[in-house]
Amino acid sequence: MSRYILLILLLLLNGCGYYSIRNIDKPPPQLHEIWKKQGAAFLEIRKSLLECGQVSLGGASSEIYEKIGIIERKDQINYGFLVDRCMMNAGFVQQNISWTLKDACADTRYLDYPACQPEAAIPKLSIERRLNSWYCKTRRDYDYCLKHALAPQLCSPEKTKTPPRECLTDKEEQLRGAKSNQSTQQTKFAQPTNTYTMGDRNNEQAMQWQRDIQNQNNRRMNEMLKNLQ
Repeated sequence: MSRYILLILLLLLNGCGYYSIRNIDKPPPQLHEIWKKQGAAFLEIRKSLLECGQVSLGGASSEIYEKIGIIERKDQINYGFLVDRCMMNAGFVQQNISWTLKDACADTRYLDYPACQPEAAIPKLSIERRLNSWYCKTRRDYDYCLKHALAPQLCSPEKTKTPPRECLTDKEEQLRGAKSNQSTQQTKFAQPTNTYTMGDRNNEQAMQWQRDIQNQNNRRMNEMLKNLQ
């Protein structure tokens, strides 16, 4: 049996995911591409996912769930359903997928899951949850990264000093934006200053040439007048 057939069988048996068999030849969409909301940019979507409890923006693998203490497969699936319901309650809708949360909760395998029940306790957007997510802590805390990252060899103090924007507080993001604007302004004004200086030099040279030509013409005119006298 070929690997391709095995992969199809695994997908059929699993049945839980955002990607269907007919999309097997296409790369799966990224998480911020699955959700949309009127006026919401990618950064807001990424922040909202983390604030709803998404453990990683690159997808939540079993290894990551185990890192945060969720071992059972059923609990991992239910956790993902809760994140989806949180996003929906925040005004986001799912797109670019063929198997939505509604489809999942209608499936006999998952309809009894706690997250599919009307009375389920759905998390709400939380900045604290975002900043303390596995995703952000591995990017903000070097020691945490060494202990909990899937690839500790990629951790470095330098990286944790400049975490991605979705892992910043509002104040930190404002400070970074201010520094970026300041750097842009410095770059913007540095070049025109040099250009202006060169322009001044060129203008001075042009004016000097004009004066030299005028002086020469005056001398010639004076000589012609002398000759006529």
